[in-house]
Amino acid sequence: DIDLVVEVMGGTSLAKSAVLESLKQGKSVVTANKALIAENLEEIVGVLNQVNERVVGKEAVTAGDGGNVKFAYEASVCGGIPVIQVLQSCYTGDIINEVMGICNGTTNFMLGKMEAGADYDEVLKEAQDLGFAEADPSADVDGYDVRAKIAILAKLAFGTTVPVDTIPCMGITNISVIDFAYAKSMGCTIKLVGTAVRQSQFGEHDGALSVYVSPKLVPNTHLLASATGCGNAVAIDSANLGIASYTGPGAGRYATANSIVADILRVANNTSTASPFPFSSNIEIDNDYVSAFYIRISFQDGLGIIRRIGELSESQEVSIHSILQQPITDRMAADTVVTTEACKYSQVKALCELIEKEDFALCAPVFMPMFTGSEYFCA
Repeated sequence: DIDLVVEVMGGTSLAKSAVLESLKQGKSVVTANKALIAENLEEIVGVLNQVNERVVGKEAVTAGDGGNVKFAYEASVCGGIPVIQVLQSCYTGDIINEVMGICNGTTNFMLGKMEAGADYDEVLKEAQDLGFAEADPSADVDGYDVRAKIAILAKLAFGTTVPVDTIPCMGITNISVIDFAYAKSMGCTIKLVGTAVRQSQFGEHDGALSVYVSPKLVPNTHLLASATGCGNAVAIDSANLGIASYTGPGAGRYATANSIVADILRVANNTSTASPFPFSSNIEIDNDYVSAFYIRISFQDGLGIIRRIGELSESQEVSIHSILQQPITDRMAADTVVTTEACKYSQVKALCELIEKEDFALCAPVFMPMFTGSEYFCA
């Protein structure tokens, strides 16, 4: 008899059938498949609840034991970092305000190389040669891998299911060495970060839930800036603990296998959590998140460009915080950076679309959120 099924094939078609049928047959499942979980979260939980209610109805388990059939997925997010177990069991008496993380080792490796001066195409080829990136790297570089992972973390932290196709997702394909030069001048680096945060409406973190994936300007003093190479890092901001961080290997055979084996042992010892997602909530979802933003504008030099950018910003009710520009060496291809006060993602997106239409613009502006506020800094 088979008591437990381990699914590590990946994908969301055959793997989905294998996982759901195994659960329906009363088999516990251990998986590392983040895309499968994120895209079918409610269905998996529904099947699991039905199976365990049926088992309890047949008195196969005693009252209070919870269901016999388990669904464990520690390896699906951040590989060897036990962040799933932490969120399932260590914050039950706390209130989480925000979860943010570097959840993709490939892009973290690439961004680190770009910070050292390498260009995007060169770094991508190196990552592929080393086996960090696939021949089709879109899942990593376009942010889809992180999107699935932050959807899972959001469900664990806030009890709310966020459909993955509603999560704003920007990858790293438009980031260049010049962005790191500007970031350095501001005492920052750039990381691809998945974020799930309660916005503040009347008080602190009492509003809607915003979930998004984007490159971010991260202060060098921030704990996420310490994740280098293929490493991952997750920071959880909660009412009781403040900011707690979890770092380690995010992928690789040993890190993934370690988490899978740990899940197998927890299921075998009946020490895994009764429910893969311990609580649910009806928090409103508003993915039009609020942040200060970095906007890099590539332009052909001329008169009145800064004035025009200011006019367009005013038209979208975006307040400019600062304007940065390195000395122009080529008047036909120059860059300037505008940083904004806190505003909505939709406002900055609309502003960049307007700037792109201007005669001086060489391409669409590159924009990304910025960390601001002392609450994000390490001591």
